[in-house]
Amino acid sequence: MRKVLPEKMFMDAEQSRLTTLRGWVLDNEVTEIEMSERQFWNFAQLQPVAEKPWVTFMGRQVYVPNMPEGAQKCLGVFDKRLPGVI
Repeated sequence: MRKVLPEKMFMDAEQSRLTTLRGWVLDNEVTEIEMSERQFWNFAQLQPVAEKPWVTFMGRQVYVPNMPEGAQKCLGVFDKRLPGVI
C-alpha cells in the first residue's frame, strides 16, 4: 500500500530518525513511500554514503512527486506508472 509520509516526519533534520521511519513502515504495512523533497533530503542525510542513491527503504520504493522531474529521474525516484510515461 502506497502511503504519504506524515507531514511532520523528517521535516526537521535534527529530529529525523531512521528508527521512526522503520516503525511507521511496519506499523502501517507500507509498500511504497511518498515524501516531500525536504523530507527526502533529510532522509538521504541519514543514509550511509554506500547506500546512495536512496531510491528504496527496507525494500520499499521511495517517490518524491514535488521534486523537479529532472532531479527525480537522475536520482531514480521518478514514478514511471504515471499516465503517459514510458
